[in-house]
Amino acid sequence: MKFILASAAIFGAVAVGVPAVELAKPEACAAQCRAAHNQCRIAGKSYQSPQCDAQLQACMERCSRR
Repeated sequence: MKFILASAAIFGAVAVGVPAVELAKPEACAAQCRAAHNQCRIAGKSYQSPQCDAQLQACMERCSRR
């Protein structure tokens, strides 16, 4: 459980620390979101994780705003 929380904290820090730059195309942004989602699921050793799913949705919404 501590590992999941640490992973979430790291992901959150990275997501907050990344400036909104319009260099990446929407497809690349979505691919990064899916990769982060997969890493979250792997770290949590869970196929379905509400926390990982929420992070994915928030990331995809940021991509769509670009």
